[in-house]
Amino acid sequence: MKNIISMILAVCCLLLSAQALAQVEVRIQPDRKEFLLGENVAFNVRIDNYTDRSISFVNIPGHSWLHFTLTRSGESQPITPALIPNFPKLTVPAGSTRVVKACLRPYYTLNRDGVYKVVATVRMPDMRTNYSSNRASFTLAHGGTVRTFTVESRGVRLNMSLRLLRVGGKDCLFGQVINADSQSVLGACFMGQYLNFMKPRIVLDSAQNMHVLCQSTPEYFTYSKMNNLGQRVDYKVMKRTGGPVDLVSANGGIRAVGLVPYVRPQESGSAPIFTTADRPGGNK
Repeated sequence: MKNIISMILAVCCLLLSAQALAQVEVRIQPDRKEFLLGENVAFNVRIDNYTDRSISFVNIPGHSWLHFTLTRSGESQPITPALIPNFPKLTVPAGSTRVVKACLRPYYTLNRDGVYKVVATVRMPDMRTNYSSNRASFTLAHGGTVRTFTVESRGVRLNMSLRLLRVGGKDCLFGQVINADSQSVLGACFMGQYLNFMKPRIVLDSAQNMHVLCQSTPEYFTYSKMNNLGQRVDYKVMKRTGGPVDLVSANGGIRAVGLVPYVRPQESGSAPIFTTADRPGGNK
């Protein structure tokens, strides 16, 4: 019994010593828990400097001061990155905190659905000491198809789809572009929160941009546009003016009728805010 108590005390002492010696704490937080396949999985990396001196994190050839370990549920080995991250130099003053915004898509090829876990690791300036973050999880999902257009661009057949995915307990619409032959996902983006009061209006223009108009709240609508790379190129929150709400062709383009762009009344001493039913988690 005495031996067991001694072992427990020893382990506790070791843990306390490790905490006392910790110079840096790293925390990672994804923008949200659910992403559509092809989206930029964005997150914040928070770095706390508990030392009494500034720390400057720099890259060295072939190694980034910040890197990630990514795993997929059901697989034992980490996913091999396609590129080495290259973050700019970061200086964290003594006793201060800095937050780095990062995305996984530039460094990893993520074409399979499932539950993923990611850990962020920072390399100290001595090039020997590393500090790792908590293990954050997120889900990549296919979502449900609302409508798909098949187009051809530079000899490649593309499926441009509007898809429905539940994010944070709310229905959201996303645009997605897939190579129709290889089925590889080229890109995806958030198009708007979806309130099932009005069927979404979906139009493909002559430049292969997909226009989507949907009702996002009882009072507000979202008008978004995605190009054939899966990138969102326009996003507006709009308010009804009266009469039918729709997307129509006009003067060689597409425009929303029955709506005007919403601008929140400007508060004293502040700039106008142009969004109310904005994207979930702030991720474009």
